[in-house]
Amino acid sequence: MRQLLGTFVTILIFGGLIPSQAQRGVGFEEKSRPLYHIAFVQAKPGRDREYRKFAIQVFKPMWEEAVKAGVIESWTAYEHPVYFGTNVGYSHILIVKAKGFATFDNLIPELLKICEEKFPGRDIQREAEALMEIVKSDVLYEFASTSGARE
Repeated sequence: MRQLLGTFVTILIFGGLIPSQAQRGVGFEEKSRPLYHIAFVQAKPGRDREYRKFAIQVFKPMWEEAVKAGVIESWTAYEHPVYFGTNVGYSHILIVKAKGFATFDNLIPELLKICEEKFPGRDIQREAEALMEIVKSDVLYEFASTSGARE
């Protein structure tokens, strides 16, 4: 689990924060704007149902605790009900919504603590790797939105 979370952090830090440093002056000074980590996941062949069950029984409770602890704002999992074209490349999309860049400072230590409490003695990383592969991972920064237009 630590390696999976370490990979997650590496992707977040090197895949998200370094490019943001190169884009200074484009709104990144607004540290309270939402940040989204989007992972495109491919379930291993013939293991789609097992992966879906794992996401619901392991990932969801883990992220629910992270929401309750204020570590993130939300977690959502999507899957393709129908494929169009060939070789789509991913079967699921996982989206973590954070309050902003500052949220990532304690993300991994908090997730490790949550996993140890909720799933003592389990190697969540090995279980996840047996069911899925992260095809691509992106970090997106929300710089403009109509989400408050009705308020």
